Amino acid sequence: MYNVDIDTGGTMTDTLVTGGPQPLLIKVESTPHDVTVSFVQSLEAAANAAGAASLGEFLEHVALIRWSSTITSNVLAQRAGPKLGLIVSAGHEADLYATDPADTAQVLPSLIKPAHIVGLAPDADRTAIVTALKGLIDQGIRRVSVSLKGAFPDGRREQEILKIIGEQFPDHFLGSVPALAGSDMLMRPDDMSRTFFALINSYVHNSLANSLFKAEDLVKVDHNWRGDLLVGHLNGGVARIGKTKAVDTIESGPLFGTHASAWLAAAEGLQKVLAVDIGGTTAKASAVIDGRMEMRPEGHFFGIPVRMTMPVLRSIALGGGSVARAANGTVTLGPDSMGAAPGPACYKLGGSNATLTDALVTLGLLDPAGFLNGRRVLDTSLAANALERHVGKPLGDDLAAAARAVRNRAVEMMAGLARDTLRETGHEGDRDFVMFAYGGNGPLFATDVAERLGLHEVRLFALGTIFSAYGSAIADVLHVYERALVGADAPAELTAAAAALAAQAARDLKGEGFDPAGARLEWELDGAGTERASATGEAATVVAELLAGVTRPGLLRLTARFPIAKQPLPERTAGTATAARSTRASPLAPNGELPVYAHADLIGREVSGPLVVDGGTFTWYVGPHWRLLVDRRGDARATRAGE
Repeated sequence: MYNVDIDTGGTMTDTLVTGGPQPLLIKVESTPHDVTVSFVQSLEAAANAAGAASLGEFLEHVALIRWSSTITSNVLAQRAGPKLGLIVSAGHEADLYATDPADTAQVLPSLIKPAHIVGLAPDADRTAIVTALKGLIDQGIRRVSVSLKGAFPDGRREQEILKIIGEQFPDHFLGSVPALAGSDMLMRPDDMSRTFFALINSYVHNSLANSLFKAEDLVKVDHNWRGDLLVGHLNGGVARIGKTKAVDTIESGPLFGTHASAWLAAAEGLQKVLAVDIGGTTAKASAVIDGRMEMRPEGHFFGIPVRMTMPVLRSIALGGGSVARAANGTVTLGPDSMGAAPGPACYKLGGSNATLTDALVTLGLLDPAGFLNGRRVLDTSLAANALERHVGKPLGDDLAAAARAVRNRAVEMMAGLARDTLRETGHEGDRDFVMFAYGGNGPLFATDVAERLGLHEVRLFALGTIFSAYGSAIADVLHVYERALVGADAPAELTAAAAALAAQAARDLKGEGFDPAGARLEWELDGAGTERASATGEAATVVAELLAGVTRPGLLRLTARFPIAKQPLPERTAGTATAARSTRASPLAPNGELPVYAHADLIGREVSGPLVVDGGTFTWYVGPHWRLLVDRRGDARATRAGE
């Protein structure tokens, strides 16, 4: 049986099919107007690659589909969600419980307008609640969040308000109003974070739900599929649609690449890894220390602060579609992107702006006839015209210099992003990191960025162009629960909290059709400062172990993990060719000719840069003074010559 993992990004939709003789790598252009179109196109391309006569026949042999996407990230980043209403405690309509006005400014008015926030007195009766609600509805509000001061640990008042909303606007009427309580979203006493978390979930819910249910109907109803559709979560796990909150999926696609990096780093015993992902629209960087993704006790979702444990994932608007311009002797890239349509000038779809992809094809790093495994032919003359007009002429440079200037700017931006990431994790200037480079464009810059950072080793991957899909392919069903501890009797409160979280995990897993007895319960207890204790096992057996490692318990976290069998990736046949298959004219090569090796020829071999490796669906560039050794999995280790 096959497993299918799909990652929908802003420019490309990547798919990995495992379970056959060899993994199948599928890339199609994303369809932002309706992501389910590229979702189905990916499945159809997978069916064709697997030799199935139809999509229906292919799905008969598919056990599960795991799907991660940028749907919620895009809605939040672009502030393209619906009109929200919010009910708070009277006196907090303007500050939303934040002590720093800068925090509130990230929400007002971009996420919710001040006029759509209502304050309730502590003794407000049913009439006052209904009046406040009707006032919101009259302004066009169709989703409401309720977040009252001090609603954790006791959220009964919020639940009372939800009940009144449900009675006043029941589901069977067209005017029903979906509502949620902040105390259901975040089990912490931080009123601001709980409020922001509830608003974010309400804001992105509709877009994700509509896409997920449509995709599920397309495979289950139209093609009678009986497998499981699982959704990628921020925590690196997957879950069924019915147990997924929209906020769980924000940035889940990019983070699966970091989770894959962590899994591989742990398997190989690499202590410090800098993960670099450059795609078509954005570039991201994260860090893995001792096989674990670096986390912080607080973070933000696209500028909106939340005081909850968050992975360190920094991003910038840099990708193949980034628009290149020059003025006053300086090249800029982005933040605007040409995306998949009309795309770079070389796509021949009407785009006239110069982009990073136009520079890469001009420099000989991309095969014009073999782009996306030959499914798109790039027009080098259109790329040249755009670069000369928008970069070369303003700089007074020829075409080659203009293309190099664009690429150099991308290297500078990526190196800056990587430095910021290392600084945030407390490793600024540390040269002991190994760089993992992936995404469609990451391997085209990796050795140059590593040189800027003083790093000596880069890892490249045969599945790197679909690395987030690979991260999904090694994901388990995963649910993470948190509960803050606020009482004086730590042992009693911890015992009760552990029992409650374990019971919730069992209910959720059972509701998804998974046997809770097969789950692994992983516990963490945070204390004062950097104190943290961990344990594995049933709730009743871990309390003493957790308390032994923390003097002042603050936050209990449960990860309920239901393992899913991983499809092994077979080793590849060793290459036999002894020389490059061809050369490309490139100003990056000292003699003007860049050797191009077929990836299959390099299995088990070592070669010296500068060179290009063509894998059909992916391309690597190895700069001068670097050596590349490709292992039997098809992955590679690049090291600086002489080290």
